[in-house]
Amino acid sequence: MENQRTQHLGQESTSPKILVVDDSNSVRYVMQKSLTEAGMDVSLACDGEEGLAKALEGNFDLIITDIDMPKMDGLELCKRLRQEFKTSHIPIIALSTRDSNEQVEEGFRVGVDAYLAKGANIKENVHRIKDILSVRSFLTGSRILVVDDSSSIRLFLKTGLESEGFIVQTSENGKEALEMLPEFKPDLIVSDLMMPKMDGGELCRAIKNSDEYATIPIVIMSTLTDKPLMRRLMRGGAATYLIKPFTVTQLTITIEEIFSSNFRLLLEEKERLTMERDLTLAAIASLIEALEARDSMTRGHSERVALIAVGIGEELNFKPSELERLLLIGRLHDLGKIGVRDDVLLKKDRLNELEFEHIKDHSNVVADILRPIKSLHDVLEVTTSHHERWDGKGYPEGLAGTKIPLRARIVAVADIYEAVTSERPYRDSMPIQVALQIIKDERGKQLCPTCVDAFMKWFEKTGGTVELPENLKQN
Repeated sequence: MENQRTQHLGQESTSPKILVVDDSNSVRYVMQKSLTEAGMDVSLACDGEEGLAKALEGNFDLIITDIDMPKMDGLELCKRLRQEFKTSHIPIIALSTRDSNEQVEEGFRVGVDAYLAKGANIKENVHRIKDILSVRSFLTGSRILVVDDSSSIRLFLKTGLESEGFIVQTSENGKEALEMLPEFKPDLIVSDLMMPKMDGGELCRAIKNSDEYATIPIVIMSTLTDKPLMRRLMRGGAATYLIKPFTVTQLTITIEEIFSSNFRLLLEEKERLTMERDLTLAAIASLIEALEARDSMTRGHSERVALIAVGIGEELNFKPSELERLLLIGRLHDLGKIGVRDDVLLKKDRLNELEFEHIKDHSNVVADILRPIKSLHDVLEVTTSHHERWDGKGYPEGLAGTKIPLRARIVAVADIYEAVTSERPYRDSMPIQVALQIIKDERGKQLCPTCVDAFMKWFEKTGGTVELPENLKQN
């Protein structure tokens, strides 16, 4: 589940659509300006009636409403939104200066998901709105496995949960549920306690004792109100215990609480990993700068190779996230040369056999540097194999054809072009046309045909000018 959730955090999405309902012109203006600057698509309504009409016409990810309004107040609007099938699942934030317990409870009773105080720090409010949207995005499309021997309960829960945006599968007992895990891969399991073949307690223990599925939260439901039994189930790994009968809304709130907790943990872990990665990359960047400082002729080589590689990637229809990773890989592709002796790296004459073997060993050096960093293993894959050849005559493994990682093949083409057109200790730079001819001649020999063709398309468009694409300039 963790891998699925982490991928979901990183996936691209369109701007969230927000409906702001408030009778105050100034509040609408401030909310629209602040949310638009935060990258959201904002629509406005001046009272509850207009807000309800716009909500039913459009497709919104979040509705923010004032409480005190003419024609239809915010509480009535919330009630009507929850009654309509199209809008019943949309999270609602109430804007209000009223903060008595009774008023807040009434808001939650009619469907308010959260309160924001009018007059509070707008940046804090925007941050809170983003958090609610993130949780909602995290929930949308989550996979729920319902396990119950009652066909009517399975149908009831499946229909209700699907209307809330979940993907739902059902099974009749714990044994059948276990068999469904490899294919369905649920994010959460809702299981009855008393069932034939394998009951909910046995299912819970089996899942928590497995290596692959132990992180899946399990909600146990039963008509039994035995507190010692509930405690045993919770100690056995159940996330929570629901007493029948309950409504789909109660179950959904329970699921959202479980997922929201997991979501926040994943966000914290993601932030920690991002910080570690950034610190690591900063250290590696310093190594690259130190490497290129040793040889003024190759200064900037890695950056130019990275930009050319990104150009090739664009021609191969790489996504922005893939281009960003390719940029990083290009910048790090020669990291291993940090372990090459100066008398070899800076030699003005051609290398002898022993010196060339020493140069070839730089792939092993980069492997030693990057292998302990799990988040950079895809970088390691490329930095150790960009000297492989399409015909299998390269190093260090003698890989051939498509066995060479695609991004390594891309970097190989970019590396040759940049190296040939740049001055080296042992020769002057060569004309661009000579470099192009070398790349054409090596198509299907040293270089991947697909990558060469993509490079030629890039060159025709740019004339060989290296520039960071607009969609990566903010990174």
